[in-house]
Amino acid sequence: MLRLPVRADRVGPLFVLSLLMPAAWAQTPPHRLEAVEVADPVDAPATPTTTDGRLGLSERETPATVSTVDRQDIEQLGLRNLIELYRSAPGVAAGNIPGSPASVSMRGLTDVGYLFDGVRVADPSLVSRNLDTWNLEKVEILKGPASVLHGSGALGGTINLVTRKPDLSGDRNDGRIEYGSHDSLRLGVGANRVVNPNVAVRADLSHSQSSGYVDDTDSETTALTTGILIQATDRLTLSAALDLYSDRYATPYQGTPLVPADVARDPSDVVSGGGLVLDESMRDENYNVRDGKMTADSQWLRTKADYQLSDQWRLVNELSLYNANRDWANSEDFTYNDATGELDRGTTLINHHHRFATDRFYGVYDGRLGERRHRLAVGAEYQYTDFDSRRRFGTTTSVDPFNPDRGYLPPNSPANYGARADYDSQVAGGAVFVEDALNLTPNWVVVSGLRYEYLDLDRGIDDLAAGTRDTFGQTYEDLSWRLGTVYDLSNRVQVFAQYNRASSPVSGLLLSRASNAEFDLSKGRAVEVGSRAALLDDRATLTVSLYRLDQDDILTRDPTNPALSVQGGSLRAEGVEVDLTLRPHERWWVNLNGAYNDAEYDELLGAGGVDLSGNRLTNVPEKTANLSSAYTLAALPLTLGGAVRYTGDFFTGTANEYRVDARTLVDAWISYPVARGTLTLRGRNLTDEFYADWSGYSATQVYIGEPRTVEIGWTGRF
Repeated sequence: MLRLPVRADRVGPLFVLSLLMPAAWAQTPPHRLEAVEVADPVDAPATPTTTDGRLGLSERETPATVSTVDRQDIEQLGLRNLIELYRSAPGVAAGNIPGSPASVSMRGLTDVGYLFDGVRVADPSLVSRNLDTWNLEKVEILKGPASVLHGSGALGGTINLVTRKPDLSGDRNDGRIEYGSHDSLRLGVGANRVVNPNVAVRADLSHSQSSGYVDDTDSETTALTTGILIQATDRLTLSAALDLYSDRYATPYQGTPLVPADVARDPSDVVSGGGLVLDESMRDENYNVRDGKMTADSQWLRTKADYQLSDQWRLVNELSLYNANRDWANSEDFTYNDATGELDRGTTLINHHHRFATDRFYGVYDGRLGERRHRLAVGAEYQYTDFDSRRRFGTTTSVDPFNPDRGYLPPNSPANYGARADYDSQVAGGAVFVEDALNLTPNWVVVSGLRYEYLDLDRGIDDLAAGTRDTFGQTYEDLSWRLGTVYDLSNRVQVFAQYNRASSPVSGLLLSRASNAEFDLSKGRAVEVGSRAALLDDRATLTVSLYRLDQDDILTRDPTNPALSVQGGSLRAEGVEVDLTLRPHERWWVNLNGAYNDAEYDELLGAGGVDLSGNRLTNVPEKTANLSSAYTLAALPLTLGGAVRYTGDFFTGTANEYRVDARTLVDAWISYPVARGTLTLRGRNLTDEFYADWSGYSATQVYIGEPRTVEIGWTGRF
C-alpha cells in the first residue's frame, strides 16, 4: 500500500525528490552532452505518442505523464475490458454508471477526454462503453488538462484508444478463446493481409457474453474493427478504418441500495455513514424490472491522408464520421422506504441518436531553427454534432429488498411517465492551433502550444407534459495554452515540467438545460513536474510525477438564494504518481504503480446552502496501487503470475455522508505455451472479498464488485 501524502507545504521537497530519485538510481556511463539529443536517444528508437499532440514526440520527450497499456500488458494481466484496463494504470479509477459504462476519474476529476485513434469526441461520457480489449493495440492515457491539444474539456486527462492497424510487414492471423465463471465466453479473431507491397488490410472481430454475477443480468458485446493502409507513393500514405460496435444488456445490474443497519440481515462494514449499510445478503439480487435493457450500436469511419511535402514538411488531413443509437429501458434507482420497509423504484426510458463529423487539417515541420532542431504543427479543426434524445421518467412498483417481485416496465404513457421530454441538440465548433517543440540544446527541449476554439450550441427541449418548447443556445470561446520542458540528464534520465491552462463546460453540452447553457466555460490550470528513467542497465524503468490542478467557476449555490445555481465554486487536486517496472531476470518482471491524490472542493455550496468546502470529490479514492509480477520456469516452461490491486476509500456523493471502504484484490495465473500461443488459467479476487467498487447516480446506491472467478483461455497465432 502506498502512503504518499501531498500537501502544498511539501511541494518543494517532493519536487526535488521526484527529480533526484531516478538520478540516484541510474548506473550509466558519464553523459556526453554533445552526443545526445532528446529527440533521438542513442539506445532506443523514439516511439511517438498520438495522444500528446501532433509533433510526433516520444514519451521521453513529453513534458507530461503518459501511461501506455499495450497489447502485451493486456494479455499478461488478462485485461478483458476497458474498466480493468483503466484500473491497471497508475492513478486511474473506473466503474459503471447506468448511463455511462466505463466511467473514469483521473487526478480527482471525472472530466476526462476520450479519443479514438486520436479523434476527439465531444461529451465523452455519452460515447463511453465498456468495450472488449481484443480490438485494441494499445491505450494511451495522458494525465492532466489537454484542452490545448484536443479542445475544451478533459481537465483530468485524456484516454486514446488505439485500434489494431494493418501493416506491410507480412500476413498474420490472431485468435483467442476463453471460458470462465458465470458462463462467460470470449472469442476473438484477427487477420492482417498484405495485398501487394503497397497495400495492407486488417480486420479484428470480438464477441463476449456472460450470465453475470448478479441474478438475471445476461450481456453480450460484439465489435468489428477494420482498416486499410495504402502506400500510394513514396510521399503519400492513405489509411482508413471502419469500426462497428454493439452491446446488449438484458435487465442490466444498476447497483445495490443501502438499507438501515437494523433492517439488514447480513450487515457489512463496506459502506458507512447515515445509519445505512450494504447488506451482504443482497449481494446477488437484481432490482431492475424483468424486461429492462441497455443497448448500443455505433459505426465509426476514420480516414487519414499523410503527404510528405518536402524533407521538412508533412501535410495531414483526418476525417471522421460517427453514428450511434443507444437505448435504456430500466428501473435504475432504488431507495429504501422506512415507512413501508420496501425499495421505491424509479423508471427510465431513454433513446439517443448521436451523429458527428470532424475534419482536422494540419502541417508538421521537422527541421532546424538555426542550429537547433525545431518541430512545429499548425492546423485547423471543425466538428459538427447532431444529437436527439427521447426521455421518459416515472415510477413502478416497490419491492421487498430480500425477496423482490421485480415485475415489468409499465406501458409508455403520460400516466406512468410524468416527466416526458424530447431533446434536440446541435454543436458546431472550430479551432485553430499551433504546437511547437524547440531544442535549446541537444538535451533540452521546450514544448509549447496554443489553441483558440469556439463552440456554438443550439438546443431545443419539448416538454410533452407541459406542452411547451424551449429553445436556447450559447456560443463559447476559449484560448488554451501550455508551456513545458524536458531535459535529458544522462541518456537514461529525463526531468520534465509543464504549466497548462484549459477550460471545460460546467455540464455536458448535448444534455444541457437553459439555465446551464447561460454559464461560461469553467477554467482549469495545472502544473506538473517529474522524471523518467531507465535504470540498472535497462533492467528498471521509473516514472515519478508531482502535480497540482485547480478548476474555477464550477457550479455552486447562490449564497443569498441557495435555490439558484451560480458559477463561483472551485476545486483542487494535488498528488504524486509512481510507476516502476523491474526485470531482475530475463524470465521475471515486476511492476509497481501507485498514486496519492488529494482532491477536494475549495469552495462549494450544496442544496439548502450547506457548505461542502473541504469535501472530497465523488468516486475519487485518495490512494491506489497495483503490484503485478510473473516468472517463467524455463525447464517446463511454465509462467506463474499474480497481481494485487489496492483502491482506497471514497465517497458516494459531494456531501461525503457515505464512505466506501478500501479494498485489496488478489489475482493469480498460470500459463503454458500451446500451439503457437499461450494457454492461461486465471483466478480473480481469490479471497472472494465483498466490496463496493463505484457509486451510481444516487449516493445511497453502489455497485458490488465481482466475486471470486476463474477462467481458462488460449491466445496466439494460427
